[in-house]
Amino acid sequence: MPTVRSSVSRPRRRGQTLTEFALVVPVLFMLIMGVLDGALLMFSVGTARYAAAEGSRVAAQLGNVSNTDDKVLQTIRNTVSGTQLFSVDEVDIYKLDQDGNGNLTPDPSLNNRYNLDGTPISSPVPWPASSRNVGNGTSDFIGITINYTYTWKAGFFAPLGPVRTTAVSYVRLEPQSY
Repeated sequence: MPTVRSSVSRPRRRGQTLTEFALVVPVLFMLIMGVLDGALLMFSVGTARYAAAEGSRVAAQLGNVSNTDDKVLQTIRNTVSGTQLFSVDEVDIYKLDQDGNGNLTPDPSLNNRYNLDGTPISSPVPWPASSRNVGNGTSDFIGITINYTYTWKAGFFAPLGPVRTTAVSYVRLEPQSY
């Protein structure tokens, strides 16, 4: 049996497709840009944490060598200089006190504050490297805190303002004699 075609044509739907596309694309674009900005923020967090861990590792190795803080800052600077995603506002190197339960708390009087370029924020430095205890079984704990600012790149979150956060690493100084 032959197929009979109706002479009545179907209405064209190009306008509907174009309207749906115009409504969905901006939402999809904003979603993609938000995911991209979130990924860049997470990369920045990981980089800052890695820099703090590397800085504390160098501090533990060098112990009470006179240029320990300079080497720590150089290590942090080398780690974060590979990315321009965030700016380091301050690097703190400080002594941690251990209580009877093993909890570590920062000693507020022994906190060396530096700019990323190595210039001390407070002078003289309250906890010089030469005064750090590196005795076997009695060595000090050291903390490194990196205060940094991430500025949104895509502009979608820009009205929220920049994100100011920190990366922290604690470690015990290595004994220099056994």
